[in-house]
Amino acid sequence: MESKIGPPASTMETWYQETVTKLYRFIYSQLQNKEETEDITQETYLRCLKQAPDALPPYPYLKQVARNLMTDRYRHKLVAQSHLEHLPEPEHPSPEEEWLSRATIQELMNQLPSDYRQILEYRIIQGYSRKETATLMGRSESSIRGLQYRALQTLRSYIHLYQQKGGDL
Repeated sequence: MESKIGPPASTMETWYQETVTKLYRFIYSQLQNKEETEDITQETYLRCLKQAPDALPPYPYLKQVARNLMTDRYRHKLVAQSHLEHLPEPEHPSPEEEWLSRATIQELMNQLPSDYRQILEYRIIQGYSRKETATLMGRSESSIRGLQYRALQTLRSYIHLYQQKGGDL
């Protein structure tokens, strides 16, 4: 069943077959990127069919629409890059600052009760599983989970107090 809107499907298909290869090659010659070329080619046909659904534009018109789309995409990339250039660089601590933070954490860990310090050493620093830590400490796995939680909470509170007193970490 033929659509009452626009040219017949056979005419549209013939027009598409006659223009798509040339248009694709033109766009690819400009972009040198398969994915972008496919996107621009598709967008070109969509725009042309939306603007004049009753008429099929000639190849030069398709080519101009494709040029405009490539220009728009290029401008969009330039604007995005300029915005990215104005973003502040992420701050990375210097080796000295990192060493001081580690030393401070170690100092605060040394203030923990020995079982808290031991469980954090096994689980976090050495990377033992809960089961391995339970065996090493002679406790059940569930008690290891609770002990680790309390040790981390206590260390967190020590860090918070340290920061309140003017320390940076």
